[in-house]
Amino acid sequence: MSVRAKSAVACASVLLLALGTTSAHGLPAGDPSPQELFEKAAPATVHILGEGGSGTGFVYDAGEGLILTNAHVVDGESVLKAVVDGEEPVPVRLLGSDPCEDLAVVKLNAPPEDLKELEFGDSDEVKAADTVTAIGYPQSFADDPVSAKPVFTSGAVQSPDVAADPDPYYLPHYPETIQHSATLNPGNSGGPLLDTKGRVVGVNSLGHDEAQGQYYSITSEHAQRLLDGLAAGDMKNSPGWAVDSLEDPALSEFFQEPRDQRDVAAVQEQLLQQDVRGLFVLSTASNSPAEQANLFAGDVITAIKDTPVASVSDMCDVLQSSAAGEKLRIEGVYAFDDPEQQGDQVGEAWQTDLRLPGP
Repeated sequence: MSVRAKSAVACASVLLLALGTTSAHGLPAGDPSPQELFEKAAPATVHILGEGGSGTGFVYDAGEGLILTNAHVVDGESVLKAVVDGEEPVPVRLLGSDPCEDLAVVKLNAPPEDLKELEFGDSDEVKAADTVTAIGYPQSFADDPVSAKPVFTSGAVQSPDVAADPDPYYLPHYPETIQHSATLNPGNSGGPLLDTKGRVVGVNSLGHDEAQGQYYSITSEHAQRLLDGLAAGDMKNSPGWAVDSLEDPALSEFFQEPRDQRDVAAVQEQLLQQDVRGLFVLSTASNSPAEQANLFAGDVITAIKDTPVASVSDMCDVLQSSAAGEKLRIEGVYAFDDPEQQGDQVGEAWQTDLRLPGP
């Protein structure tokens, strides 16, 4: 069962833009144009490639080869690579990820000597109507993601500090975001949102698919508070799975093959008719706590630690209240029949124990 590229921006329908968009918003005298900001920042903006999808990240520490991105770009991926400044893809290692904050840090195994980095700005100083520029690697009609080029969009800040709950199924609660009109396309997740000085004031994360021209980036102040822990290996809230709510109408669209899409849609309908509510496992990373607990794509998790879970927010409520290294009882049901094993039939219950990553 092949999972397709995860949405960059968790936005159901957005229009892909060509390189070199323009903005009608004025700039303070002497500040560089969005085009100039893009040309300077693009070499530090990285295309992150996984087996099941792709997204964007940016280098924030060139000496250590550290890259910040969204957790939903890397979660459940066993192999990760990065394209830096148009070069061939190189391996990167996941250091830390928190799907409940939707942030992750990956590391280049051998950082180039001329690697560029972006400087953080103070998102607390961002004001409504400020011009911002978003950079990323949007999905396109090209077959080869390795050849993709970064693009930029620019727009205005609509609200400099707003909580966001954009998706009741696949994404967590975002406590601190910048709402703006710089278009974020699928593939842009994890890329930088720049102020007029070229400093990172946000991590591009999602769009509002029911409101035209509303996009959200996690504030740089919020992200920076988590950076040291993620770079040091914080994985407590990341068991190594990618999940989506069984109630998500778009669940089958995560899968590449038409047959898989039909099978997932059929079993989704069957389980919902049986009043099953839970999280559908899209993928698990090799040697992760999830895989060690015998969780794999196609399993449905109905409860964690005796608490029913039907959305990522439900999951995060449990994980964030649990301790690093704690053993959690996971309950669920089978979504597919397994003719090779006794009793593995659609809707039949199972249990397993999962130990959260420790300090």
